[in-house]
Amino acid sequence: MDLFGMMVALIFFFISGGSFCSCLLRQKCQVLEKKYFAPFLDLNFNKCDEFEELDFTIAVHCDMVDNLNITLKEIPLETDWLCLTRYLGMTVQAEAFSQLTSLKSLSISGNTEFLSGAFTGLSQLSVLWIESETLRDDTTFHKDTFCGLQSLQILKICGINFSSFSFSIFTHLSQLDHLILENNNMTYLSELTTSLGKSRNLPNLHKLSVFNNMDVLREEDCFRSPYPTTDGQIAQYVDFNITFLEFMKNQFYHVGPNSLCNFPHLEVFQAVFLDDTEQIYKSGIRTSKVISLPRFLNTSIEICKCALQFKVEKLLVVTSGLEEIGTFTGSCKTLRNLDLSYNFIKSVSSKQFQRLNNLLSLNLSNNDLENLDICQDKSTPRTELVYLSISHNMLTRLYKGQFACLKKLQILSLENNNINIIEDLSFDGLSHLSVLNLQNNNLFTISNSTFATLFSLTHLNLYHNEILEHGSQVFKDLEKLQELMMTYDVDDFLDWLNRFRLPLTHLMANTKYMMFESEFYYGFSQLQVLELDVLQIFANCSSQYVFRNINKLYLKNIKQYECFMPETHPLLSFTNLERLYYTGSSQDFSDITLNSLKDVPLKFLYLEDIKGLIKYGQLNVHKLFQGLSKLKVLHLQNSGINNLDSKHMFMDLQQMEFLVIENQDIEEVNEAAFESMPNLKYIYFLQTTFPCKCNFKGLLSWLESDTRVSIINFHNQSCQINQNNSNLVSFLQINCHTDLDLIMFVMTFVFTMLFMLTSLFYESIWWYILYLVYMVKCWLNHKQRDREHYEYDVFVSYSTHNEQWVTEQLLPSLEQNGPPFFRLCIHGRDFEVGRDIIENIMDSIYNSRWTLCVITRPYLHSNWCSLEMRMATYRLFDESKDSLILVFLDEISREELQHYHRLTKLLDKKTYLDWPDNENGQRLFWTRLQKVIAKSGRKTSVKK
Repeated sequence: MDLFGMMVALIFFFISGGSFCSCLLRQKCQVLEKKYFAPFLDLNFNKCDEFEELDFTIAVHCDMVDNLNITLKEIPLETDWLCLTRYLGMTVQAEAFSQLTSLKSLSISGNTEFLSGAFTGLSQLSVLWIESETLRDDTTFHKDTFCGLQSLQILKICGINFSSFSFSIFTHLSQLDHLILENNNMTYLSELTTSLGKSRNLPNLHKLSVFNNMDVLREEDCFRSPYPTTDGQIAQYVDFNITFLEFMKNQFYHVGPNSLCNFPHLEVFQAVFLDDTEQIYKSGIRTSKVISLPRFLNTSIEICKCALQFKVEKLLVVTSGLEEIGTFTGSCKTLRNLDLSYNFIKSVSSKQFQRLNNLLSLNLSNNDLENLDICQDKSTPRTELVYLSISHNMLTRLYKGQFACLKKLQILSLENNNINIIEDLSFDGLSHLSVLNLQNNNLFTISNSTFATLFSLTHLNLYHNEILEHGSQVFKDLEKLQELMMTYDVDDFLDWLNRFRLPLTHLMANTKYMMFESEFYYGFSQLQVLELDVLQIFANCSSQYVFRNINKLYLKNIKQYECFMPETHPLLSFTNLERLYYTGSSQDFSDITLNSLKDVPLKFLYLEDIKGLIKYGQLNVHKLFQGLSKLKVLHLQNSGINNLDSKHMFMDLQQMEFLVIENQDIEEVNEAAFESMPNLKYIYFLQTTFPCKCNFKGLLSWLESDTRVSIINFHNQSCQINQNNSNLVSFLQINCHTDLDLIMFVMTFVFTMLFMLTSLFYESIWWYILYLVYMVKCWLNHKQRDREHYEYDVFVSYSTHNEQWVTEQLLPSLEQNGPPFFRLCIHGRDFEVGRDIIENIMDSIYNSRWTLCVITRPYLHSNWCSLEMRMATYRLFDESKDSLILVFLDEISREELQHYHRLTKLLDKKTYLDWPDNENGQRLFWTRLQKVIAKSGRKTSVKK
């Protein structure tokens, strides 16, 4: 870059505010690195819909991208999940994402043109979603757009007219397994089947999802081979070898005969039928292991007929308005999994159920069942059922032997009913049952026979049932029980529960009062997870009684937690705690300071609704996190910590990596609070409210300069001013310029200008100034002298690299071989000893009739030689006479000389001499040189 260009760039830098792109305050992109919050939190961007269900290690979401090259600079090179929403670029150039070599999932939404090789370099990419925001032809593909995607398995094309792209673009996708076509303005399936039939570019395609505006399937949609058979007959349908066919977002009111003949053998078929499902039997599908028929809007369905026709193993009829089911037509011999959830089924009789004797899983949740008569008596044939869900129904009572025919049942879900009575031995015969869920019912009493014979039960959920009475031996048969969740209202529950010596690893208790005595610690020594929603807790907190195996502790709505031992802490017993979840209240709680956990490996801390404790001074925010040196993730929800204004608040959190502040009214943030955490990587303000105030300017400046911490989605953070929402970053940048900012800017500008000017122009300015000084001095010394008398004929300007040629060739040829004989001035022989070099040069030039420049490559790179030429040139114009001779010893092209503007201009006006290689040429060279020197006459004075 020349000096003018550098000046322009410098001026532009300061005009633009002097701010380069910051890596952490990302303008377009937000990053989630799973290792910093998993397995403690489940976070996503909530901007990329179903694409967010894909797994990732480093996920990046970028919104409103107008310049892809600039945006990609914000994205970590290790990113394996990238979602670009509202992409505003006109094109995606070749190898646009090639730097993201670890990318496995990519989603792009917008209207753009994908050039050939747009995805070259993404050798690991397995999922690609391309979506146009408007159904137009703005998004286009070139023939080799997908070149290089040899690992791609899933491709989704959404919002792009099917007629605007050819199946030839899939030539490079040899490993493509699943093609998703959504909102492609496709009216009939024949548009797709014809393209598939004529193309052989997708040899491994086995899954096809078509979500378009089709409402009918016609016989014409069946693609038939154009080639006749060997016997001369026209070939029948073509089997596309598709095993997964999905029409979930279409609503078919008519299915023509043989319309799906190209998909005879499926493993999964999903479609929505608005009319008679009988039409599906003539569609051309012969087999399908899984059939899903959501929202087909029929009040009944013949389950076994469907199972027999297609050899179905799994049938899902969800949210379809079913009021009854039929099992008497056909055979359900192949059926293993039946999902009838979210319908209006009122009853299932034992006769209906007997036809499902090979069923392994039955989901009847979210229906209107009032009675469940599936095992009428002991004579009812046994079934193979392993999983049964009757949750969210209207059951009120369980009867004796009601499940007796389900000998192999392992999971029974009865939550969210109105069950208030469980007759004795209702679960009789369920010797293999391992999970029983009775949460959110109206149970008040459990007897000794309620859970009798459940010898294999490992998980029992009685949460949100007001248990007022219980038998003394109610859990005596539950020898394998590991997880117990209960709501109860009896004082001696823990003492009574401890008698059973259950091998509990997870206990969830909801009651008014609980007492931890020494027996409890020993009886529940295997506990790993303890969840307590208790009003009052009294515990023996002595160090000799500890929960050694508990690593997760949930404390909710606790009003009082006291220790029997004086000067002890409620959390002292949890010596190996890794996760603590605390939901507080506004009423009295003795102490929740956490410094007693300084010696435990606490990695995750969740605090919710402790604002009352802070408001009334029961918690000291600045001491709350003292000693938690091993904490990695802190989640504060509605915590009441509105002012993050002190470096002492998080000072002990040396291992902190992820800070989440949710549902909070933030009043002040001081970046010093975050600087005390050296390993902090991410801050997430989730559903938080900021006021539009300039006291957040320091936080913004810190983010722009810090290289460690990123605030997720901070660039889109809103603030409130006069009950209106505004963008916080924009508000700070527009309204918060202080006098100090201006002073610092001016000082920085002046200093930077001086530094840049000195650095960029040092040599040029120095030589120009030095030359000017000596020129004035020389002019003063020589203005009175007679310019017709000279001390030397020639002053020789040369590089020391060429001194041998000067002394062995030039001097003998001009001073000794004559006549005429010339007097030459060279610096090594004739400069006055002890005098300034530049003064010697100036005097030698003005005391010589000619200045001869011996030009070689070393000469051009020498500052002293450059100075001598400049002075000789100035004399040339000052005296308006020819006094400069140029001799080229090296062959230097005009292209090389373009960098030396002054010399180039001289060559355009003056004749110069080249030193020849042969002897004859050299004799001619000396003759011409002597003639030039002698042409003005010799009037040199004799040096005394």
